[in-house]
Amino acid sequence: MSWLPGLQIYREDPLAAVRDLCNGLAIGVVFWPLVIGHAVLAKVPAFVSINTSISSPFVYLALGSLPLLSVQSGSTAALCLGELIESRFDEGDQVDHVTAAMASMMAALVGAMHFALGILDLAAIVELFSQPLLRARTGAAALVVILAQAEVLFAVKLEEKPSSPLVRFWKTCVALPQQVHWPTFLLSSCLLVLLIFCKMLGRCNAVGKKPLDEVPRQGCYGCCCKTVRLVFQSLHAAGNLIVLIVAGAVSQSFTDIGVLADFEEPRPRWSFAHWNLEQMSSALPTAVLTAFLSLGSHLTVAQRVRRENDPWMPRRELLALGGSSMVAASIGGMPVMANLAVCQALQGNHGFMATIGNILGHLGAFFLVAKLSLKIPRCAVAVILLVEFAPLFRTLPAELRHLYGHARSNVARGHAQAAKPIRFFEVFVASDLGIYLMAFFSPLIFGIVTGSVIAILFQVLVSVSRFAGPGFVHIGRIPGTNTYDELVPDSAVAPIPKINITRAIGPRWFGNAAANTRAARADRQKLNREILVAIVDWSMVPFLDDTALAHYKESWSRVDVKVLVTNACGNVRRQIKDSGLGDLLEQPEETLMDLHSAVLWAEEYIRQVESGRTVIGVRERSAVAFDE
Repeated sequence: MSWLPGLQIYREDPLAAVRDLCNGLAIGVVFWPLVIGHAVLAKVPAFVSINTSISSPFVYLALGSLPLLSVQSGSTAALCLGELIESRFDEGDQVDHVTAAMASMMAALVGAMHFALGILDLAAIVELFSQPLLRARTGAAALVVILAQAEVLFAVKLEEKPSSPLVRFWKTCVALPQQVHWPTFLLSSCLLVLLIFCKMLGRCNAVGKKPLDEVPRQGCYGCCCKTVRLVFQSLHAAGNLIVLIVAGAVSQSFTDIGVLADFEEPRPRWSFAHWNLEQMSSALPTAVLTAFLSLGSHLTVAQRVRRENDPWMPRRELLALGGSSMVAASIGGMPVMANLAVCQALQGNHGFMATIGNILGHLGAFFLVAKLSLKIPRCAVAVILLVEFAPLFRTLPAELRHLYGHARSNVARGHAQAAKPIRFFEVFVASDLGIYLMAFFSPLIFGIVTGSVIAILFQVLVSVSRFAGPGFVHIGRIPGTNTYDELVPDSAVAPIPKINITRAIGPRWFGNAAANTRAARADRQKLNREILVAIVDWSMVPFLDDTALAHYKESWSRVDVKVLVTNACGNVRRQIKDSGLGDLLEQPEETLMDLHSAVLWAEEYIRQVESGRTVIGVRERSAVAFDE
């Protein structure tokens, strides 16, 4: 089982189990406010995320492959669920049993999809999402969460709630002068300052002029510095908990500040009776999207927190993820995924006892809140979400600079290789920058569900355009050698007189054969030199479909230059022979396999043509433009 390595460690060091359990308890107590935040994002009562956080980790321990990975509620699944609930129910109809039933139904659907993917061993399906799309989606989800907190921080109630987060944020800003609730705003501001102060103290690494790591550990001075460092780190870790306790105490004096529903002691909630076929069919598209997005997020977190000696079995991850969601659904939970913040906090431990301690810490915190009847203001949860999601934007400027520079390099490359300038807009649309910006802005404009679908469809279109569009480069030779390489600015590679060499990129099929023909023809017509032989390098072409073969037979029968094919693999050579294209080309067999042999044959052909002699086997061809 996944935690056997942890057992071995505990046999050698029994105290490690106690330390892991204590650390896990502390992590569970510190991070339980995030679970409340996920419930707010999902528009469900708090007990839904509570049941999720205390049940699904046990299932993962039994089925998962990483001993220190904790699955519970997550922001991606919560946002998708919240958007579905808000679109189906008015605010007055969002009673606890209705929204809880929808959450458990979504958990069952998502869990069944993950479990089915695990049985079929289809973990690689997550590779359909490009890295720019995944990174942009994370930033977009964070911004959606932050924009949504404006209504709570200022206690603004909109009569009409658009599905677009940007439009909704704009309407909130417009309504501020008339609807702002000043006690809520003042409490939110104070809590925000308090939480930022706690986070800043945690990052403080100096006492006086010396970093704490350089302060001597011996004597009273070293002991005081060590104590100060421990206090600062504790404040950083427990900042969310401190904010909730302070907010709960202050809210007792302000009855008009909105608070979350009363916390109840965690117990199973059976919601099967509230499911129906109509709800399942309407929720299925959102469930499919949630399953894919949460799977991508889960595998990304797992790869980030996986230690060098930890096992990694994607199939078991899918089975564990699906089983966790289905168990959560059976007791009134919501779809699950790996929580990055919790998993990173657990990585300093040895084995599975830390995860068990984390579960018990969550459970103890919820029982304590239920026993104390602590009222938690909604604005306090909004402040926590605001501070937790804001750091996700740190990499945004660097990411945009990198992708923009890559797109500009593509433009420069296009200018160097093509006779006519390539517009930046064309490269922008077909570059990773276009995918990133579409994946970032579409959820902000259309909502998480619709925006994610639009971003995925745009990625598919870009992939098809890359595969189907003009895909070739121009090849030259280093003078005095038999070395051939791509023609780029400021390189030793030079074009060969009266010979034009193009290297096709990818297979030739009905979607790109004609496009490459037109692009190659345009390039040849713009060259300021005479071309008598065109050599087509098919070293990167694994196959040609029937449409491409028919197209080349028809096109190459009408060109005014000699066409040679070279560097063809065995499969392509067989296709050339069987289709009759080889009879049309009339070139020696060795030139089909070696570029240098093809160039030598072409140079000899040019000398014979220029000397006025007839070359046997070469037909007259009408003067039409050269293509591939």
